[in-house]
Amino acid sequence: MKSWLLISGMLILTGCGRKENMADLPRNDVPVANAPIENLSAAQEAPLFSDQREGAPPASTVVDTTPPSSETRYQALGTEPFWAVTVKGSTATLERPDNEPVDFAINRADDGRAVRYLGDGFSMVVTDGPCSDGMSDAHWADRVAVSFADGTLKGCGGVRADF
Repeated sequence: MKSWLLISGMLILTGCGRKENMADLPRNDVPVANAPIENLSAAQEAPLFSDQREGAPPASTVVDTTPPSSETRYQALGTEPFWAVTVKGSTATLERPDNEPVDFAINRADDGRAVRYLGDGFSMVVTDGPCSDGMSDAHWADRVAVSFADGTLKGCGGVRADF
């Protein structure tokens, strides 16, 4: 029995002492790309993403900044907290409960994606909806974000369309 243990121990120790050479290991035959990158400067200049579809004419960057006429009227509102903005001509009036109405002199800018009413200390961005006021079943044509000294208010505006 002692000889059996001695022989087993020697076999175990013999297996532990073997060192393999990396060249003796089996190779993984995965192909490796070895091509140089050509025309790197053109790749760096081209945008990764583009809003323009293939074959479509370039998007217009013309921005309409004409002041609104005195007859132009737009209304927006929000809940939690309650607020309302009425745009008439070149004046935006912000109304909130427990606060006096505040008038802002504004200009209107339309880039085709959003309409912006901008004034000193006031910004209102209007984008296509639909929008729900969150408290009724009413749906509105536009989504609105109003920013002013007290923060940003989000709500709805434009034409009310109850579905």
